[in-house]
Amino acid sequence: MKRKKGISLIVLVITIIVIIILAGAVILSLANNNPIESANEATFKTNVAEYNSELAMAITNKYLQDNSFDSATFDVGVWDGTGDGTGTIKEYITSMSEVDGAKFEIQNSKLVYVGIDETEENWLTDIGILCGTKTPPAIEVNVIATENSTVTGQATTYDNPIIPKGFKAINDGTVWPTDWNTGLVIEDSSGNQFVWVPVDGTDVTYTKWCTTGRSYTSTSDDTTPPGIIEIDQINSYGGFYIARYEAMFDYNGGSLRVASKKSTNLTMIDWIATRDNAHTGYVWNFVNYTESKLYAENMDTSYGYDTSKVGTNLITGAQWDTAMKWIQNSGKSVTDSRTWGNYSDSTSPANVGNGTLQISGYSDNWKANNIYDLAGNTWEWISEIYSSDRVTRGGYYNDSGSSVPAAYRNNYNATGANYDLSFRTSLYIL
Repeated sequence: MKRKKGISLIVLVITIIVIIILAGAVILSLANNNPIESANEATFKTNVAEYNSELAMAITNKYLQDNSFDSATFDVGVWDGTGDGTGTIKEYITSMSEVDGAKFEIQNSKLVYVGIDETEENWLTDIGILCGTKTPPAIEVNVIATENSTVTGQATTYDNPIIPKGFKAINDGTVWPTDWNTGLVIEDSSGNQFVWVPVDGTDVTYTKWCTTGRSYTSTSDDTTPPGIIEIDQINSYGGFYIARYEAMFDYNGGSLRVASKKSTNLTMIDWIATRDNAHTGYVWNFVNYTESKLYAENMDTSYGYDTSKVGTNLITGAQWDTAMKWIQNSGKSVTDSRTWGNYSDSTSPANVGNGTLQISGYSDNWKANNIYDLAGNTWEWISEIYSSDRVTRGGYYNDSGSSVPAAYRNNYNATGANYDLSFRTSLYIL
């Protein structure tokens, strides 16, 4: 009897293994050469190339219509698919679909991808399209920002500053954002106020330059808090915020903190040993350098700011000098400050304090670009070092506004704490 021939178990196993290998190779080949994915990529790139060409035409037309058009400041946000697209990217790239309209912005006249799809990011890198961060939505004036935003909803620049999370823009003698060069004011939920100092890089540059008194070339900079790189403020945002008022003391249940508010009282008597609730609201004088720097740096945490969004520090030499240039450009002399500061020889309209110490924010005649008392009233500690001393700026009420003006740089023992010494905080966007 003949035996029936069949496939041995070994041959069967080998056959199955070969089939699995071949199947894997086919799947891998399809994955690497997916015709559907390739078609999607080609379509996306073609559409984006068309968008880019249409944007280039729109930019050209803007130049033809207005030869003063500045392409470096042309920013337009995403399209939400409603209305006719006016004020959004759809106004300038009419061929853009609603889906793509939510993924792209115009930033500095360039098409920028602000979506979150990594595959699309890789595709766009192939054709030279920038990938960036979506501009936060616009925030109304007098509304607390829930994230770092701008009033216009457009990208931040020196003339369109960020409103940090936890702050609101207020119209206090200015209009957001059109009056950007006259002192835009922000305020936190506790009433602390800061003023935006715009640095356009041309009329106002971020640099030390004041040589009245001690020259900046003879000083060095103290450290800034961890995570704060001051030049990044200028490169990223085109300016910085400084406190609107000289330091005000806030007892806060025994947890001492500095405030930037119009003060309510003052003293000529050394009150270091009696800092208590009775002194809340006082101009914070009789404070040495070390304390000034400590309380300025801790202002962000003491008020519960989101420290991933903002930080604080004692105002620096570069910030003071830059503010001086900005104020000088507004028409006020920073080398003879008698007409806008509290000095022994103040002249009209600033001669309203009789050459005596006054509360911060005492007179609008002592205000420059919405910032009070940079000239006179009290000396202000800044974050600069002169030999073994620290630097103070601006003179005080018993000085001459012509010989010791707002730009004046002085040095003083870091442990000194007198009636004529106070400080001011700066606010950083992170």
